[in-house]
This record gives sequence, structure tokens and C-alpha cells, in this order.
Amino acid sequence: MQKREKMPFDSHIHLGRLPHPKELVKVLDQAGYAYNAIACEPAEWESLREIWQYSGLKEKGCNLAFGIHPMSVLQAKESHKQELRTFLERDGCFMVGETGLDRRFPEYGPGELQERWFLFQANLALELGRDLQIHCVGDYGRVIALLKKVGFGKAANGPQAIFHRFGGDIGSARQILDMGGLISVHSSTLTKKTSRLALAEIPRERLLFETDADETFWNATGSTDTPALVAESVAQRLLDALRDVREATENL
Repeated sequence: MQKREKMPFDSHIHLGRLPHPKELVKVLDQAGYAYNAIACEPAEWESLREIWQYSGLKEKGCNLAFGIHPMSVLQAKESHKQELRTFLERDGCFMVGETGLDRRFPEYGPGELQERWFLFQANLALELGRDLQIHCVGDYGRVIALLKKVGFGKAANGPQAIFHRFGGDIGSARQILDMGGLISVHSSTLTKKTSRLALAEIPRERLLFETDADETFWNATGSTDTPALVAESVAQRLLDALRDVREATENL
């Protein structure tokens, strides 16, 4: 994979869930590919932090986010709250999340476990002054209302809510922009008519682009290729996916 100039930034990638992440980090670095790497359950936190420590990702324009995803709240323990704080305090740039609400998973309703963990992480992001990676499937209105309730958007230079894999409409997009948030575009965003129409009205400086690549992005099971060759293939596919979503958005 050859290095390319002006590489787009991948705002949301699950590095630890991709095959051979340590090899992949090296290949992406050689290509000038920078990203936000997301660890969305406690079992992922330490391994991602170790990659951060030995690879110098911070100096290469990358960042990490630690959080508890809506799909993981049933396994989350009270002790994880202090553990999450500890991980975030190890570097002043680390983001919180991904967190949010997802109607496909249990404990989705108002006041239930998803919402309680979401509010904890939103408040922690405000307390520490960190941006928040938001996951939302099913209720943009409630997510936005909860963010405003805890204080997102009140401070001019406060933390930003990053709505990853945006799937809302122009109404929700305007509310996100009003509270200083950012909208991250995935290829799935472009398959939904209401979301495409929303993107056409959003200032380009408020848009990010992402692959949301995880274990479903590349299946290395049964592969006879070396870790280095697999990493090369994954990296090329990441580049192609990110370039495609950026170009498709620019052509709206």
C-alpha cells in the first residue's frame, strides 16, 4: 500500500477488532492514514491502550475513545465507571464512547440501563472536557434532548458530540449543529434518503468521514496469508472505503 497525500481522516474505526491490529497500525502509518480508534467495551480498553503506548499514534494524528456501547450495558459493572475514568485520565486527548441508545438491544427505554450508562458517559465527557462519540439507532430526538439536558452545547469551546454513522434527518442534523456537534458520515448514511438530504445542507467543515470498520469488515478466518499481507489488504480496503464515502458526500 503506497503512501498517498492528503489522506482523509477516519473518524471511527474499531482497530482492536480488525485482524492483526499491531501489523495494521504499521501499514496505516506508512500510508499516512490517521483515525479515531474506538474501544467500546471494557475487554477492549487495555489492549488498545497498549497499541497506543508502543506505536506513537498520538504523534501521527490519531486518537482513542474508551466507552461502553449500548450493546454492552448488560455486562457492564459499577466498577467499570472508575476504570473508565482511569483510562481517560491517562491522556488528556482521549475521547469518551462510543455510547448512546440503540432500540435493537435490551434496556432501551427512558430511564433504563442504556440511558443510565449514556448519561454517565456524557457527564464524564463534560467533566473531563472530552469529545463524545455518539451511537444512535432509533431515537435521535431523545439522544439530543439528553445531551442538551446535561449541558452539551452550553459552552462555546466545550466538548463536542460526534454523531457517528449518522442516520438522522435534517431536523436532527440542525439540532446537532446548534449544540456545536459534528456529524460523521458512513456509507450507510448515504443509503437513506432523509440522511442524504440532510448532508446536502450541512457545512462541510462540520462533517467527518468514517469506515466504522470492525470484525465484520474483514474476515481473516482460514486465511493462509501472513499477518503482514492481511494487514496490507485490510489497509487498502479501508482506504478505498473512506475515499468512496468522502467522494460520494462531496457529490451530493
